[in-house]
Amino acid sequence: MNMRVAKEEIALMMPISLSHYADEPRFDEQTDRKGLLNYVMQAVRYVRDLPLRHATMIELSDMTDRELADIGIQRNEVERVFDAEFVAARRPLGGIAL
Repeated sequence: MNMRVAKEEIALMMPISLSHYADEPRFDEQTDRKGLLNYVMQAVRYVRDLPLRHATMIELSDMTDRELADIGIQRNEVERVFDAEFVAARRPLGGIAL
């Protein structure tokens, strides 16, 4: 008996691990909303903190090399003080922020 079966019907009969549907990403509306909300909140925080960052950069730029050395940074590192990787690399083992 030659019975024709559609590809979708075969996929429904197969276990999910063998189906081509297993690789399709599932849409989770809550996760997408949280991701978008986090992105928007990060953007708002960045804009909110701009005046403080600008004032800090001006203050650090006005310091002498000796004053910068006292707080543990060099002149060429001033523009990196807000970089998360730079801060994490310079954080002491006790976890106290600089």
